[in-house]
Amino acid sequence: MVCLSLNVSAAFLQEVNNIYPLSDELQEVLVRYYETVEVPKKTLLLSAGQVSNHIYYIVKGLVRSFYLKEEIEVCSRFMQEEHIALSVDSFFSRKESVEYLETVEDCTLVKMNYDDLQLIYKKYPEFNFIARVWTEHYCIMSDEKLLMLRKNNARDRYLFFLENHPELVQRLPLTYIASYLGMNLETLSRIRKKISS
Repeated sequence: MVCLSLNVSAAFLQEVNNIYPLSDELQEVLVRYYETVEVPKKTLLLSAGQVSNHIYYIVKGLVRSFYLKEEIEVCSRFMQEEHIALSVDSFFSRKESVEYLETVEDCTLVKMNYDDLQLIYKKYPEFNFIARVWTEHYCIMSDEKLLMLRKNNARDRYLFFLENHPELVQRLPLTYIASYLGMNLETLSRIRKKISS
């Protein structure tokens, strides 16, 4: 991981200020506690069996979470710009993670560790509002996926993904999309062929 310039810090602070205005003091504290890093694609940010000690804000790039089922990778989430990347259960419960976090593209990330984040929550209540907005976004995405997988057949799941995340179709390998949608690559390829014909 390579540390980056102040331009990334400024961009991150602007994004956070768009959610809720930060005091000058809190901005100074954040700059002191977070680290901006550049991470090449195919880098594991977290492995199963580790405790998730860092939360990542994605300034640029794409991250996926996956777990292993009978030695096969199953994609569970994709996180892109302005999203948070972490193993939710592991980070907040302090348990070993059952999932992996891996960069799909070269990424620019703002990272903060668990202990520092808890200190900021306690001292600066306004940052709890920002965390709530990020948490709500995560919950909506998780609920959306759960309903999509339960209610739709394979073709409709892909159409839903295509309609709601068209930019990801261009950025992700088809194997990852198929895994996320709960189908094999051959099924997804047939669906795409029928739709385009």
